[in-house]
Amino acid sequence: MPTFRLSSLYILMAFVCIFAAGVYYTHLSIMADRKELRLLMEEVVGVQAAAIERRLTRSLSSTYILAQEVRRSNGQFRDFDKFAEEVIQTLGGVSNLQLAPNGITERIYPLAGNEKGIGHNLLRHDVRRKEAIQAIESKKLTLAGPFMLVQGRMGMVGRNPVFLEQNGDPYFWGFATALIYLDDLLAFTELDQLQQKGYAYELSRLHPDTGKVDIFARSTSGLDKQQVAKTIRVPNGEWTITMSRPASFTLPVVLGIIFSLLIATLFALLMRRILREPERLRLLVKQQTVQLEHLAFNDDLTGLANRRFFTEQLERTILHCQREGESLALMYLDLDDFKRINDSTGHDDGDRLLIEVALRLRAAVRKSDLVGRLGGDEFAVVLMNIKRADNARMMAEKIIASISKPIKLAQHEAVVGASIGITLAPEDGTSSGELMRNADLAMYDSKRAGKNQFSFYNPKMQEQALHAIHLEEELRQAVCRQEFALMFQPIIALEHGRTEKFEALLRWNHPQRGMQAPGSFIDTAEQTGLIVPIGYWVIEAACKFVRRQMHSGHKVRPVAVNLSVCQLREADFADRVEALLIRLQIPPELLELEITESMLMENVDLALVLIEHLKRLGIRISIDDFGTGYSSLSQLRQFPVNSLKIDRSFVRDLESSPIDRQMVEAITAMVHKLDLKVVAEGIETEQQMRFLRTIGCDYGQGFLFARPLATEQALHYHGHASLARNNTATDTETCNLTAAGGRT
Repeated sequence: MPTFRLSSLYILMAFVCIFAAGVYYTHLSIMADRKELRLLMEEVVGVQAAAIERRLTRSLSSTYILAQEVRRSNGQFRDFDKFAEEVIQTLGGVSNLQLAPNGITERIYPLAGNEKGIGHNLLRHDVRRKEAIQAIESKKLTLAGPFMLVQGRMGMVGRNPVFLEQNGDPYFWGFATALIYLDDLLAFTELDQLQQKGYAYELSRLHPDTGKVDIFARSTSGLDKQQVAKTIRVPNGEWTITMSRPASFTLPVVLGIIFSLLIATLFALLMRRILREPERLRLLVKQQTVQLEHLAFNDDLTGLANRRFFTEQLERTILHCQREGESLALMYLDLDDFKRINDSTGHDDGDRLLIEVALRLRAAVRKSDLVGRLGGDEFAVVLMNIKRADNARMMAEKIIASISKPIKLAQHEAVVGASIGITLAPEDGTSSGELMRNADLAMYDSKRAGKNQFSFYNPKMQEQALHAIHLEEELRQAVCRQEFALMFQPIIALEHGRTEKFEALLRWNHPQRGMQAPGSFIDTAEQTGLIVPIGYWVIEAACKFVRRQMHSGHKVRPVAVNLSVCQLREADFADRVEALLIRLQIPPELLELEITESMLMENVDLALVLIEHLKRLGIRISIDDFGTGYSSLSQLRQFPVNSLKIDRSFVRDLESSPIDRQMVEAITAMVHKLDLKVVAEGIETEQQMRFLRTIGCDYGQGFLFARPLATEQALHYHGHASLARNNTATDTETCNLTAAGGRT
């Protein structure tokens, strides 16, 4: 009997212990789920708040553009409607733009539906005159609203005071005003989609007049108890976005209790195991909690701060610096040529490279500095308590030197560079979003400057970004309207002076700025992908010029066209070119495609497949800008090309640089060993031409012979007269240099 009672006691103790452990585990799981849900909510709210703040800032920037134009014209604003229309189309999100000299609205665009606003005195009759007066006193942009507008929609009005100078003293000219509808602003967020997924939200502020909380936008369903709020910075105030997502934990609780009862009943007799179970469960929960916290704040590959945590820490650092009167520097880093290494060696090696870069970054900066990985091959660094800009400069140089050292991968070593953009606070901005944008702009400036270097942010970069947006839109219109034209530069046989072929050179006939050289728009076309339709247009226009030669009765000369790397990646490029030749009935050997050396080396396998396909069609292939890339003559042997063009940088200094003369002579001799023709571009003097002819260079191109010619001029151009006289005068056709030829 005592044994039975003792066993029963053991069973009861085991049952109680296991049941208690099960209930406890259920509780911990539910708490972990709630924490994970809250982390998700914080991320969702942060994203929506950033979207609203970013969109509102972009829309309100229209007032700065208007104000700048007023100052530039000294208050005599002409073509306001056209200017305002371009600003609205470029920035978007703005309902109308207004000018109010002396606070009285005189110009509105668009005027339709807003006629009542003309003559409105913002400093006397407007119910929001408080913000207008505040704008004048602070000389800063102020935002009135949201409030119900006379148009019957909720909206905000941004008023930017404009001050001009008279006799050296500033005076208030008036306002540059932008009206923004609230529903247009929210359309740039994901709030509607989130509402359909069960999220609820409210947008509120402290009303400037009553001091009470004013909810000016909300979802159809009300907020749950589990709420997350985020502050949105707006001019002269703050908004608050609050979101919730109802979640029921009743079912997990019930299931947890039932499961605990079953486990307790089945394993009640296993005393030792039962006694250990609660401890194991607690350890498991602790590990999962630590893992969740790590994933929430750290990049899982490098262990650095992730984008969300980095941004939060940056905001806290900015506030700390403002309180203490300190400065900080934000660096935005992007690895140069990482994609090439990642694609060629595999993602495992790419991960090893990123981990090593993260270690070097952490070792290069101080312990108090913040390092984060923002995604892909992008990193960011916050340098705390910077005394002067030179401190950031020295740190950037140290980081570049550290990263550019060889990195050992699985099978070989790799070398990458880093382009760095630097912005300072509070000089360049006082918010994380503003600083991240500035550093990003500075980083792209480093990329454009040649990579593996750094640039400090300056306000002109923002202007350049707006210009790039405008240029992209103009290029899209130019493609639709076919505003492009071709010029043709002769390529001369140095032996006898006759024209052997032409190179097609692209020009943009801009409706306002006139004829534009490629240097003003090619980079934008490459970055946006517009170079692909432009490139096909160039090839077709070159083929049409060949057809004109065939019908003119003159000797038909091939035309060379430069290819873009974007076209090289087109899977059906060769098929489209073949179809074009068939449609225009052009012999393939009259079309020559020039591929730069750097394009070949970027993806050798892809380039080789494309070149072999084009050669099977009968199209001539030339390597352009030789000497500026990383190829070798042994690599060139695998490409079935016809000719090689020496870059103009070697030809330019032939008269003064013995090294350049030796290099050009060596390249010519070795290329001839490969049974290829050699073309020298950029010939501008008789001395350059004589040297190139002496060493056996086959063809020449440059201003010495002719500048780029229009179609009609090119049709009648035959060759370089002085070359023909220097050789033999037997070929009279060579000496017939028309007025269209020669050096212009």
